[in-house]
Parts: sequence; structure tokens; C-alpha cells
Amino acid sequence: MTSSLNLSLPEAPRTRGRFSLLQVLTFLLALATLAFLLLGKSAYAPAPGGDSAAQKVEVERLKSLATDLEKRTLYAEAEKAWGEYAASASLSPEEKADLSYRRGKCLKEDGHYAEAARRLSEVETFSPPRDLKRKAWQLLLECFAALGKKEVYESLSRAFAMQGESEKGTVVARVEGDALTKEELRSELAGETERVLRLQGLPLTPAEISQKAQEIVEAELKSPEAAKQALQRAISTQVLYREGVQRGFGEDKETGEAVLRFRRGFVANRVIESELESAMKNIGPTDLQNHFEAHQDRFVEKAGSEFSFARFSTRGDAEAAVQKLRQADQAKEVTLEKAKGVAVLGEPVPGIGSSAEITAHLLALGEGQASEQPFEHQGAVYVFRVEKKRPERQLSFQEAEPRVRADLAQLKRKDALEALQTSLSQKFQVEIVDPNLSTTSQGATARPAETSSAKNPEKDSGKKDAGPKNQDGKAGTVKS
Repeated sequence: MTSSLNLSLPEAPRTRGRFSLLQVLTFLLALATLAFLLLGKSAYAPAPGGDSAAQKVEVERLKSLATDLEKRTLYAEAEKAWGEYAASASLSPEEKADLSYRRGKCLKEDGHYAEAARRLSEVETFSPPRDLKRKAWQLLLECFAALGKKEVYESLSRAFAMQGESEKGTVVARVEGDALTKEELRSELAGETERVLRLQGLPLTPAEISQKAQEIVEAELKSPEAAKQALQRAISTQVLYREGVQRGFGEDKETGEAVLRFRRGFVANRVIESELESAMKNIGPTDLQNHFEAHQDRFVEKAGSEFSFARFSTRGDAEAAVQKLRQADQAKEVTLEKAKGVAVLGEPVPGIGSSAEITAHLLALGEGQASEQPFEHQGAVYVFRVEKKRPERQLSFQEAEPRVRADLAQLKRKDALEALQTSLSQKFQVEIVDPNLSTTSQGATARPAETSSAKNPEKDSGKKDAGPKNQDGKAGTVKS
């Protein structure tokens, strides 16, 4: 039996996929690495909604630390703390601008003017609010002035002035490129007014004095003539300042000492204002009522005269007005202005000013009576007529409450200042080196450098009178 021969080539056996040992190890290593990364990312990922609680606590701690150091005038340490705070916190652009300003201010106060200038220059990059921008500019100018960079100072000053011009209604004048703004004018006037009010000894809190000063300035600036005079004074000051800088007065020793004295006085006044503010905040309704009942004789409305007046530039015109006021049919020809207030003994005459003679005249006139002769006062001639007489009367508590508050506040001020003096005399040791300037009235506040009993108590042991004795015969103290 024959069979046909199969002459085709045999097929190669199919190869099965096999992994080498190296490939297996590589795959396992990659898988382990991926798992490690995923687990690590999950473990260290921040909690949903922001930073971890621990990080927030640390950020707040750094902020509190930096603020406290800055208040204690430890500016170098404060700047470092602010730097750590900036690195840890998530800040908005406005917060970054404020932080750059604070760090720059700390560096400037610590005498690192170049570093302060670099830090203050960063404020502009965060598009800060207008007030913050102006404060940063001012400190930046002071840094360049301290570094002796006159050319940079002048150029930067002009650039800031030109940039300020774009702010509508702000710049009112320029002196060699230095802008004078309405805000600066108002601030300068308010500062002067506050100083005057403090000298008057008004029983008001610092905040109340500041508010009253602002009200006075606003009323003054509504008068075009007063606003012009204020601007002219500001221009004169700026012109004199630039002349002084050119003469080298801005960098000499005398100016530096004057600036230091001003800084000491300003900081000292802030301590006093802070104490007075705290003391006056504690005055409550019960305190006011008790004070009123204990001192009702202080809260009496004095007798006074409501009056009208006419002002003349010459005595002849005033005498002619007096003659017309005597005639009922001609009295209407004299234009009289109603005074905004009442003439009271010991107080300025409303609309006129301080004049004991005019006050006595108004109190002597009866209702409806006019002056028999004109009165000259501060370059003008006046004629008066009394419209109504006001008798003296006792005020009720509701009527007298503002005066009661002011009177009680005056006592609180005195107590607060005495307590502050006592506290500081115990906190800070003071030695008066010159014995000729030492007085016993200074007490613990000022201690002479050399005192026999304090330094060498043995020297006084032989004296006959060793002070008051207690029951045991030992020296003691006398309690008041």
C-alpha cells in the first residue's frame, strides 16, 4: 500500500511567553515604589479646607510674637518674626503689602536703612491701599535721606508727587515737585488743634479730643479764607524745609537730637493717653449719678444775657448806630446779628471773644436795652442789645450729664496719672547723680546716687532718733 510523501517543512513549535528573573524583580520594585508614593502622599496631604490645625496655631503664634516684639520696640527681633510669619502663612496681596511695610518699618527703626528701603519697595508690587502706599513712600524717602542718597531722594520725591497728581482732588499745591495734599493739610491742622485742646486741659479722652479737633478743622476749612491761610502756612513750611535740607540742616547733629527728643516725647504722651483712655472707659451711669448728687453745687446754670450785636470798622459809624437804637422809629435801620450763645461771667463772649468789659456790660443791661456807647475789641467796634436775661438755676441730672461726665473724668485723669507715676517709679529705678537736684518730694521716682542711710545703714545706728517706735520698741513706719 503506497502512501504519498509529505514534502512540506515542519512547523516550528509555538514558544510560550516567559519572564526572566530580572524582569520580574524590576516589575515588583516599580510596583512597590508606586505604592510607597501613593501612601506617602496620602499621609502627608493637608486636611481638606486649608492648613492643618497645628500649622494654624504656629502661624498665629508667630503673628502674636511679632506684634508683641514690635510693641516693645525690639525691632530687629520683630522683623525676623514677621519673616517667619510670612513664610508660614497664606496671605492675600493686601496682607503681603502690609507685612512688607511692617518689616520695612522695623528695619528702619533698627537703623538698617538699605534693607528697609528694599523691603518698602516691595509694597508697591502688591497694589496696596492708598494710605498704606503713602506711608511706605514716606518711610522710603526717610531711608534714602538717612543713607545720604540726595539725588535718589529728590528723584523719588518728584516721582511720588507726580504719581499723587493722578489722585483726583488730592494735590492742592507743589513745591519743587513735593506735593501738598488736602489730606496732609487737614492732618497738620488737626494735630495743631489737638495740641491746643490738650493745653487747655479739657476733661476729654484722647479719642474725644481727636474727634473734637477734626470737627474744628472741618468747620475751619469750609471757610475759603481760612483754607487759603492754612495752605499758605503749609507752603511756607515746605519751602523753609527744602531750604534747610539744602543747607545741610536735615542731617546734622542738632536735627538728629531734636528728632530723638520729639520721638521720646511722642511715645511718652502715647503712654499717658493710653492710661487715660482706659481710666475713662470705666465711668458708668451709677458713677455719674453719685457724682452729681455729691456735687450739685458744681452743676448750676449761671446767670447770663442773650444778646445781638453790630460790628463796625470805625467808631463814628458805631456811634451813629447807638443814636439810632435810642430812637424807636430808627432802631430798625441798624442791622443786628443774633449771637450764637449767652454772655456769662468768666466765659468768652460768643462771636466776640474774651473781654471782661463787654461781659460786664451785657450782664448790666436789662432786657431790650442797647449800648449807650460803642466798645472796641480786636480792631473792630461793637454795639450791643440784650434780648433776654437768663437767671441762675440748678440743673437736673439729665441736663447736667455732659458736665458731670467731664467733671468726673477730670478726677479720673488725676487718679490715673498718680497711679501711673507710682507704678513707673516702682518699675524703673532712677538715680539723680547731682545731689543738688535731688528733692524729697520726688519720693521713689528719683533716688539720689549717694545717700548715707540707704548705702551705709550702720553709720546711722548711733543716732538718738531712729524714727517712730512700735510696741516692741523697734523702729517702724508710720501709716497715714
